[in-house]
Amino acid sequence: MQRLSRGWLVPGALLAAGLAAYPAITQQAAPLVVCLGGLAVALFVAGQALPLPSVLAWALGLLAIEYLAALQLRSAGLDLTAPAYAAAFFLCAELGWLGLEARRGGRLWSGRAVAVVSLAVAGAVLGALVLLLAAVQMAGGAFLTGVGVAAAVAVAACLAWLARRQP
Repeated sequence: MQRLSRGWLVPGALLAAGLAAYPAITQQAAPLVVCLGGLAVALFVAGQALPLPSVLAWALGLLAIEYLAALQLRSAGLDLTAPAYAAAFFLCAELGWLGLEARRGGRLWSGRAVAVVSLAVAGAVLGALVLLLAAVQMAGGAFLTGVGVAAAVAVAACLAWLARRQP
């Protein structure tokens, strides 16, 4: 089982390293932002190797903060690569949790891998569509504002539900 868990560690760690390097390479992020990414990768590997789910959650949070800080520091408008970054972030998180499950002896089935990749691709396509709609100059009004608020509430509710289900 140890060999299987290491097999899940490598792709997740490589993806985390790529996500951490992305703002530094493409957005010329400040050194402090780059350090956040390095710390996130170190925590990701530690969370997998020890195994500590809470450390893995911190690593994913730091990766998200690094990306957002890099965007804010460069006063970014629309980031055309955001859907691809989000899909890679989702895959990184799923690989991290799969690695933890493998260490506990959980059964990893191929249907789950197909579902995770399919969901990541669908999310990237949906994100690209939303990005395209955001780039079009049109008045959204109260309807689109309401849709945005409903989407934010739905995501928060899903995260709260998932957090409650964690042991």
